Amino acid sequence: MATVLPELESQGGFPHFARQAEPWVSIVIPAFGELPMTLRCLHAIALAETSLPYEVILVDDGSEPSLSEVLQSVAGLRVVRLSTREGFVGASNKGAEAARAPNLVFLNNDTAVLPGWLDALYSRLKQPGVGLVGGQLISPDGRVQEAGGIIWRDGSATNYGRGLHPDEPAVSFSRRADYCSGACLMIRRTLFEELGGFDDVFAPAYYEDVDLAFAVWQRGLAVDYEPQARVFHLEGGTAGTDLKVGVKQYQGRNQRLFGDKWMRSLVSQPVRSLGVEQARRHRLTRSCLVVDRHIPTPTRDGGSQRLAQLLAEFREMGCHVTFAAYDLADRQGERQQLEAQGVEVLRRPFIQSLKAYLGMHGAAFDYVVLCRLGVARRLLPMLRTQCPQATVIFDSVDLRSIREAREAKLAGNDKAFKSALKTERRELAVVKQADATLVTSPTERDYLQRQDPTANISLVPTCYPTVVPAVGFERRSGALFVGGFHHGPNLDGMLWFLDEVWPRVKLIVPGFQLHIAGEDPPQELVRRATAGVQVHGYVADLAPLFERSKLAIAPLRYGAGLKSKVHQSLAHGLPCVATPTAAEGMGLMPDIHVVLAETASRFSEGITRLNSDRDLWHRISIEGRAHVEQYFSRKTFTAGLQAALATREGP
Repeated sequence: MATVLPELESQGGFPHFARQAEPWVSIVIPAFGELPMTLRCLHAIALAETSLPYEVILVDDGSEPSLSEVLQSVAGLRVVRLSTREGFVGASNKGAEAARAPNLVFLNNDTAVLPGWLDALYSRLKQPGVGLVGGQLISPDGRVQEAGGIIWRDGSATNYGRGLHPDEPAVSFSRRADYCSGACLMIRRTLFEELGGFDDVFAPAYYEDVDLAFAVWQRGLAVDYEPQARVFHLEGGTAGTDLKVGVKQYQGRNQRLFGDKWMRSLVSQPVRSLGVEQARRHRLTRSCLVVDRHIPTPTRDGGSQRLAQLLAEFREMGCHVTFAAYDLADRQGERQQLEAQGVEVLRRPFIQSLKAYLGMHGAAFDYVVLCRLGVARRLLPMLRTQCPQATVIFDSVDLRSIREAREAKLAGNDKAFKSALKTERRELAVVKQADATLVTSPTERDYLQRQDPTANISLVPTCYPTVVPAVGFERRSGALFVGGFHHGPNLDGMLWFLDEVWPRVKLIVPGFQLHIAGEDPPQELVRRATAGVQVHGYVADLAPLFERSKLAIAPLRYGAGLKSKVHQSLAHGLPCVATPTAAEGMGLMPDIHVVLAETASRFSEGITRLNSDRDLWHRISIEGRAHVEQYFSRKTFTAGLQAALATREGP
């Protein structure tokens, strides 16, 4: 990663800042001399576009010759002139007193911020329970200087991530930190004032940022590291690096002062023998590794929705969560969403193989979750040697052998049926090897228990948040199908529907509309889209379609597991016509929670009934949503997962 410092130094003239009547953020920059460095810092702020209204307060810390006179030419800059030098602590506190915004950013003048830095800090600070946020500091050579800090039991500090590439998985996700460097910090002004600002005992500088962080933690709030707030920092640019000269000499003294002040809190800090990698996780109770075929895309398929819930649940439990796609492939947009949620995502080119990674880090994990049969079969044997202490969970997502057997029966294919039996043997072998297996429906739980009465099976149904419909029966029209077409049962079901059911519906209900939403619709489906059928392809936000459709359809002829298309429609209060296969495992009662239909004639009849019968529509809308709330809630998901994790005593 190339340095941006030479480019910034080439900026001519003075930067300018818009004058804000009501800024949201006050950026406080203490400065003692070093005009070129200070101008570079200001230029970088001006160039880094942001949607946030902000003000910049330059605290001239008694510079001679005065910076104030020169910087008066910078439009929109507020300058606070101190008659004598007070150091970082005093200058920062004076700048905070002059601030007008509800949020403060303290920024060294030997920094150069990168685009997006301020929005990233602000977004992180708005998260519940967060009191203080620091950015990713980058050295002029483009390597990480600090990605949050660790405080050891003796009061000494370590900058985590030093020397790594800024995109390394270990430093590219948001996480808790003991402290973050005062070179770039954001805090709410009211909290800063309540804590008394930077403690004067640490004047002129050093350990005031650590002290502030510990005060925030003491308040029951968190200190977060935000990797998307990237800031180049010329370490020692203002105070030098010699511990015996100038301001730098206070570093050792202030460490001792900090140790005395926070003696009781330091008892719970890690000792150096624990190692940096373990120490960075010490504020979390456990560590979990989750492996699936690919990085989840929750808006595209039900399996990804389930995986996203699984990762979020482990985070709620206080776990350090690491995720890896089996092939370590990256999907930048979805990966960054996970990282913003505090999930470490392993990926190429930084991690070359899971085997090598687990050889180095396997002992750190308390839990390993393997999603889907293919991933579990390949990794389970290795995990027993690389992570012998871990509780290994197999999340079946759906039982592939059931799906394959039903497809083979439907097609009358004996060879495919034998293949399904082979898949069944493989699934049962994985179930036996794993400490626990997760299934989404009672049907699959009962099936596995019959096959292996000793198997440890936990029911963990995927959950969707329920939505109270804003639009009633009269203002809706048409039918909706939701499902990705890379999944065989979806394509088979919709081809059958368009060939056998749709012609009947058009005869009975002229002008009726059908919306098909799902990734990768093939041409054989698109060609069947006659008048009244709209194939949308992938739809990022399904809410408008759920809101205006009168009913949903789930014409699946084979499949396994919990069908998200039925589940999701009921959660939105949208009545659904479904085959028994599609409604399987949800405990749905006909004409109470869902309209069941297996044949083409019954299916078309169910659509026409829901389209015209207002009382039936309202009953299913209300009762279906209530059923989802009762049996497929976050509470049910959590209870099932915790039961699975309790199957083996962790370290």
